[in-house]
Amino acid sequence: MHDVSVDPSGKFVYTVELGNHRIQKFTADGKFIAKWGYEQTGGRGALRNPHQIAVDSSGNLYLPDKGGSEVLKFDSNGKLVTKWGSEGTDNSQFKTPHGVAIDSKDNIYITDMDNFRVQKFDNKGNFITKWRSEGLGDGQFSQVTPGIDIDYPFDYVYIIDKENSVVQKFTADGKFITKWRSEGNNDGQFKMPEDIAVNSKTGDVYITDTGNSRIQVFSIVK
Repeated sequence: MHDVSVDPSGKFVYTVELGNHRIQKFTADGKFIAKWGYEQTGGRGALRNPHQIAVDSSGNLYLPDKGGSEVLKFDSNGKLVTKWGSEGTDNSQFKTPHGVAIDSKDNIYITDMDNFRVQKFDNKGNFITKWRSEGLGDGQFSQVTPGIDIDYPFDYVYIIDKENSVVQKFTADGKFITKWRSEGNNDGQFKMPEDIAVNSKTGDVYITDTGNSRIQVFSIVK
């Protein structure tokens, strides 16, 4: 199992499994409901390599496919609804799409790692905007930005830059707000952080600090 996502109602849990090439659906208390594969969806087929999964307010699932440079959208019963993307650098194209997050309006955000950017789409796959810049400065990215999450209802976007050991915070249209970056193993420092989750009720931010084998929790002042 590589990633897990809970639908906004809190009733269902979905997992994506790379080794078994499938998605599984459970109740919130762990009762198995259904499973389906994501290989027979055209495009790159068995080469598909989705690492993360997110669920919108209608129960639709979104998987960024690193192997096929596409985003796959399924309904809650496993039916493929649509897909979009191709390999490249233009709008709606990807090079190693990885992270996915959904805001309060059901817009979809994808970390397009090898293009050093984030792309934003509506829930039908129509391109809305992007922000891109390679480097170490404010609002800039390395090639390794695996983690992304969004703070409801404010729709602040938090992005993990694993290579640079930094967490950055943006508005929903990509305006840089702040960041915190310090490499090390002390409190508040990171070593290869990989994923992030935001508690929208409290505003607390949870970060998997992979290189230090720990999770760190931060309290954010809005």
